[in-house]
This record gives sequence, C-alpha cells and structure tokens, in this order.
Amino acid sequence: MTTDTATDYARRIARVREVVAERDLDGLLILGPANRRYLSGYTAADGAIGESAGMVLVTRDRAALIVNPLYTDQANAEAAELEVVELRGRSKKLLPEKLKEWGVRRLGFERNYTLYGFYEDLHENIEDGGTLVPVKGIVEEMRIRKSDAELETMRRAGKIADDAYSRVTAALRPGMTERQVARALDEAMEELGAEGPSFPTIVAAGANAARPHHEPGDTPINAGDPVVIDMGARYEGYCSDMTRSFCLGSADERYQEIYDLVLRAHDAAKEFVRAGVSGKDADAVARDLLTGAGYEQEFSHSLGHGVGMDVHEQPSLHKESESTLDTGMVVSIEPGIYISGWGGVRIEDTVVVTAGGYESLNHAAKGPVL
Repeated sequence: MTTDTATDYARRIARVREVVAERDLDGLLILGPANRRYLSGYTAADGAIGESAGMVLVTRDRAALIVNPLYTDQANAEAAELEVVELRGRSKKLLPEKLKEWGVRRLGFERNYTLYGFYEDLHENIEDGGTLVPVKGIVEEMRIRKSDAELETMRRAGKIADDAYSRVTAALRPGMTERQVARALDEAMEELGAEGPSFPTIVAAGANAARPHHEPGDTPINAGDPVVIDMGARYEGYCSDMTRSFCLGSADERYQEIYDLVLRAHDAAKEFVRAGVSGKDADAVARDLLTGAGYEQEFSHSLGHGVGMDVHEQPSLHKESESTLDTGMVVSIEPGIYISGWGGVRIEDTVVVTAGGYESLNHAAKGPVL
C-alpha cells in the first residue's frame, strides 16, 4: 500500500514554496528526517551525528533532494517527484556552489535539525552577500493535520501494535524478563508488517514501573507485580503509540484502586477530546481528577502529544499548552501515576480528533489483571 501519491508530494512542495515566498527567502533547506520524508517519500535513515542521508532544498522554482553517492540510487527510486542532485566529494564548498548556481542568496534552514558544525561550514563558504535565516515549524505545521491516506496508514500502525500486544501477552508467564518481552513485542510487530518499533519498546516490571521511560533489563516479571508496557509500530513512515498496565495473575487492592483511578482519568480526558478544545483544558480534565485523589505529584508528565511521522510531535496536551485541537489531528491520551519503590500505572490510546469527538486508533484490551 502506498500512503502518498505524486499529488500529495506536489501539494506539500507547493505549500513550502508559498512560505519561501512569504518570508522573502530564495530557498528553504530541510534537514529533519521526518520532514524530508514527508516532502519526498525518501526513506533513508541518517547515520551517526553529522552523517545525513540527504536534504531537501525547495526554491521558488525547483525542488531537489540533495544526496551523496551512497544514496543516489535509493533517492532516484523513492523521490520521483523531486530532482535528485548528487554532491560528489567532501569539499565544504559543494553545497554553497550549488546554491550560487541556483541563485539562492537568502537561505532558510531548519534551526531544530541543523548541527552547528554544518551551519558554521555553510556560513564560512557561502558566497559573499549570502544570508542564512533560521526557521522552525514550517513543515511540522503542515504535518499536524493528517489526510485521509495518512489516517488510514496510522490505523494500520495502531492495529499492528494491538495485535502484537495481544499475541505476546497471551504467552506471558511469570519469570520472563522485561528484555525478553520487549524483544518479543518488537519481533511480533515486524512479523505483522511494521518497519520496526516507533520508539524503543518499554517493558517495566515491579518497582521499575515507577519510571515512565524505563529501559527493559533482566528484571523478571513476577506474579502480582505492576507491569507497564509502552509500545508502538512504525508503518510506512507513521507511528503508533500505546500503553497498557496490569498485574500478572492477580492484583492487590492498592493496585486495583490506582488502576481504576488512572483509567477514569484516561476515559474522561478521551471523552473530552473534540475539535475546538485546547490542549491545556484536555490535560486539566485528567490532572484535576488525579490531583483531587491526592496524586498531583505522582502524575509527572503531560497528558499527551501529537503522533505522526514522529512519535512525539505537535500538538501538545499539557498544563501550559497553547494548542487548539482540530479535525485530523492525532494525539495520545496517557495519564499515569508513578510511586517510587512500588511501581506505576499508565494507560494510553492514540486518537484522531473529529468534529464531535474522537476515533481511537488502539483497541487492545485494558484491565488491571492479565
């Protein structure tokens, strides 16, 4: 299945070109990997810091994917709507020379994705009179509202995560380690069609469940211990994001009480979501409920975030959010309670914002006991 068509890429490039003109730029250099893929369809991943797989340059009359020879064949195969420009050699003057050839004097660059060393080299070698202008959020703003094709791809990403979770947890037994379960989830997602996980899979057992971003280790999952699984699949460039919490075999009264409270906060916030509400108010729905129950300090992160080609993107749902939700936006709803030395509970679904409410992209079973 192909998510994006030639028309999609042409429309996106045209919008960037409009912004280039509006900001009195000659061109915009796009270095963010997700932004690059969004505009071109080019899927190559960057290597280590400073090892870029390419950049997109949009000027007032052309759009080019600029790569080194390692990526030329892939660029030609995947970025059919863009001119592929190969820069051979390691000279720091190659890009400035190309900019001069194309008449690009006032160049915008993505400030959030540009290494200082790259900026410094470009600044030193750009033709006299050339100007570098930092910009942010141009392509990200375009990505906030998903098209029907994008939403269909995200539904598939959500279903892959759902099915992998169901498959692996059905075989979960006491004594299995966090690392074993995380590896099984990653393998299941790939077997079900994912490019891979959309972020490092979190499996946190016992007291480790009090750490929202715990890295799975050799801790065994014992009967009755709190467990948090946070996972997502990347499918055709788009992410899913889902969290489930449970005790294996049986849950004590304390866990049941905390689980029920987090689930109520999750459901209340999700039912509040619709076009026109603010991210700040959505966060308050869950936060006020948990605070009223005495867990203000134990809810240590925001209610949610946008999901798309990046697993964390705009809009934001937190205490100081200035975002207003609109149709086609995709956001996570993930309240949690974390108690050091005991464990934690987080429950998360990713939802599409609609005019009258939401559509959930996750359907894996929820419950305090597995």
